[in-house]
Amino acid sequence: MKKWMIFLAIIIVLTLTGLSVYAYQTIREPLRHNYAQAENYVVGQSLLKTVLTVTYYHGTDAFYVFTGLDEEDEETIVWVSAEYDFHHVEKASDGITREEAVAIVDRNEEVSRIQTAKLGYERGLPVYEITYINDENRKGYYYVTFENGTFIKRYLLRTE
Repeated sequence: MKKWMIFLAIIIVLTLTGLSVYAYQTIREPLRHNYAQAENYVVGQSLLKTVLTVTYYHGTDAFYVFTGLDEEDEETIVWVSAEYDFHHVEKASDGITREEAVAIVDRNEEVSRIQTAKLGYERGLPVYEITYINDENRKGYYYVTFENGTFIKRYLLRTE
């Protein structure tokens, strides 16, 4: 009897694990499809020759942010609106790095831990959005320009 209960528990755990994986893949499929569609747009418009990474940014407007290599094999960043009606292209060397953006936040805020630092597009400018937890355990969003790290805006939220 004990063996049957262990066997039944194993079957239930495996079934729940399988259903979880299936649900996760089903939920992620539209995002993967949209990434592929956006990548086709970037390559088709000859904005990048090779795509290295793609992320999704949803601020005031939604953007796909690509890093890759252009025709001269220079690292380039492309921001594409989710509707494909606008794109912005910058050489990576023309802006600050992710590490420099994080350092700006560290200098200006009481940061306990950095959660994310990603590129986005706000107010007609390419930006870094740095998400952090401050010393008072509040979640903060800090925005600086990609070009030179100029402060744009910040938000602080309670985490409790």
